[in-house]
Amino acid sequence: MPVKSSGFAIGNLRARENALLKSSDLLQLAGLKSTGALANALRDRGFGNRTGNEEVPQLLTAATEQLWHYLNEIVPEQSIFHPFLLENDFHNVKVLLKALVRQADGRDSLLSPYTVAPTAIRTALTEKRYDLLPDYMRAPVLKSYEALVTTGDAQLCDGLLDAACMQAQLDLVGQKGYPSDLARDILTETVRFNTLKAAIRSARAGKDAAFLNDILVETPFLSKDRLRNAALGGVEKVLELMEKIGGTVAEAATAYRQSPSYFEQFCDNQVMQIARRAKRITMGVEPLIGYYMARTAEIRNLRIIYSGIKTGQPQEIIVERLRELYG
Repeated sequence: MPVKSSGFAIGNLRARENALLKSSDLLQLAGLKSTGALANALRDRGFGNRTGNEEVPQLLTAATEQLWHYLNEIVPEQSIFHPFLLENDFHNVKVLLKALVRQADGRDSLLSPYTVAPTAIRTALTEKRYDLLPDYMRAPVLKSYEALVTTGDAQLCDGLLDAACMQAQLDLVGQKGYPSDLARDILTETVRFNTLKAAIRSARAGKDAAFLNDILVETPFLSKDRLRNAALGGVEKVLELMEKIGGTVAEAATAYRQSPSYFEQFCDNQVMQIARRAKRITMGVEPLIGYYMARTAEIRNLRIIYSGIKTGQPQEIIVERLRELYG
C-alpha cells in the first residue's frame, strides 16, 4: 500500500483501529472450550486465512509480522521503532546463546522483526566476533556468555541482557533528535516498571549485591544504589521504597501486595494509559505508535487467552489476567 500523503496514512490507520478487538470480543474468546475453537474464531476475525489450519501461536506470529510489514510501509522514519525492537534483539541473543551452550538449534524461538540479524548474532557467538554486534551489545553479550559457561547461571545471563536492553532503550529515546515524546514516555515507563520487576525478582530469590549490580540499571527516576540496597533487604523493603516514591510506583506496590500477577497486569495497564494519548493526536508519528501499542496489546491478550484455554483455566480466571486494550 504506497502512501501518497500523511493524511491518507492516518486515515487508513484509523480505519484499522476500528477493526481492533474489543473487550467484549476478548470475553467471548476466553469462554471457548478448546484451542482449536479459538483458532477458528480468530480466523473468522481476520487472523490468517479463513480456510487455513494454523494453530493459534502461528496465527499470532503471522499477525505480528503483518503489523510490522504495515508499519514499515507507512512510517516516515523507521528508527522511531528501534527502541521497541531492542526487546526482540536481546531475546534472540538469549535464545542463541543458550542454544550454543546446549548445542541446540534455537531457530524456532527467534523473534522478528529485529534490528540485528540473528545470523550476525550466531556468528558473533560461535566465532567470538563480538565486533559484528552493535556497541551496546558487545560487553553485555560477552559477560552473559561467560556467566552461562562458567557458572551455568541462566538467571544471571538473562538479567545481564535485560539490563543491557533497558539501558539501550533509555539511551536511544534520550537522544536529542529522537522524534517522539510519546514513544519516549512509553519506553521510559516500561523501563521504570521492568527495573522494579527485576529488583523484586532478585529480592525474592535472595540475590546478593554483585548480582543486583549486574542486573539493575541507573535510571532517571530511581538510583541504582537505592534500589539495590532495598532489594538486599528483601521484597518488603523494595515495596516500602516504592511506597515512599509515591504516584503510580506506590500504586504498583499496592498491586503487588494483592498478587504478583496483578502487579504485572497493573504495570502493563499503566503503559497502555500513556499510549492512549495517541488517540488525541491527528498528525505525525504518534498515531502510528498508538496503533503499534494497540495491536501489540491485542496479541498479548490473545496469547493469555490461548495459554488459559490450553491449560484448562476457567473463563473468569483468564479474564482476570487480561490487560487493558487501546480502545
